[in-house]
Amino acid sequence: MIGWAVLGGALLAFIIVDTVAGRWHRSGTVARLHVTPARSGTPGQVLVAFPGYTMSGELLGAAFAPHLSEHDAMVVVEYAQRGVDVDAIYAAVLAELVRLAGSGGGTATGTPPALRVFGGSMGGMCAKHFLDRYHRDGAPYGKVVLVVDTSPSRVADVRRPRWLMALGRWYLGGPAGSAVWALASRLEPRPVAEPDADPVLIAAFRRATARVGLPAIASQAAYIAGFPGLSAGELVRVAERVVYLHATDPHRDPVIRVGPAIDGWRYAFPGLAARCIDERHGRWHLPLIERPAETVRAILAS
Repeated sequence: MIGWAVLGGALLAFIIVDTVAGRWHRSGTVARLHVTPARSGTPGQVLVAFPGYTMSGELLGAAFAPHLSEHDAMVVVEYAQRGVDVDAIYAAVLAELVRLAGSGGGTATGTPPALRVFGGSMGGMCAKHFLDRYHRDGAPYGKVVLVVDTSPSRVADVRRPRWLMALGRWYLGGPAGSAVWALASRLEPRPVAEPDADPVLIAAFRRATARVGLPAIASQAAYIAGFPGLSAGELVRVAERVVYLHATDPHRDPVIRVGPAIDGWRYAFPGLAARCIDERHGRWHLPLIERPAETVRAILAS
């Protein structure tokens, strides 16, 4: 009994000290955007991509970019070091869409480019909140195509205790917790890369995941824990179509309960189409950096 009490006291002391130190550790709250202009100079379509939990937006953009068509531009969100501010993300993305449409004059006919929104795992939640604001502003680029990839429709779809994710509301993490994460992340199983995937990008992605920092890990988990879920038919007002991407054996996904998640997204968009990526295994969860070509093909074909 004394041993457990000592262990519990040591853990509590660790959390308190790390939380205090965390006030000055990775405290940035501003998201960034990584933009890929259309190779043709005239964007017919802009892909707005929301990465998954703790995923580098910069490296996701670098992995996706070679597989876009010549008339596709892309804007990838890089989440802040701490927190997920969708209001600020929305304003930044809309400003970038105005710039992209203006720089290329829109499509060849002078009309604004079409908008395709992608969200991977947690990114699907961010995409939904982004579209709430887009609808509020009158859908300035018309109805979008929404593609979500292995995304939860509510917090119950996540295979993690809700209380554990909600801890990020007060335990924002510090340097000690970040160091523990950096070591633990090296033990995570790795997806099998597709034949032409860039090994340099994959290695950089693994380093970036190890260095992401506990403030991002904790605050993004808190964002997921606070997601309110989807309402009946709500995406019909803003989306032309919605497609849900998943692996061949989705029941093996270690993070998301994919079957209930698909049902939840279909509740918000009754015409939702679920599309299987045949080469992807469910145990990999979201292998976007390791298998970008097959993912971008599925996104653009949706």
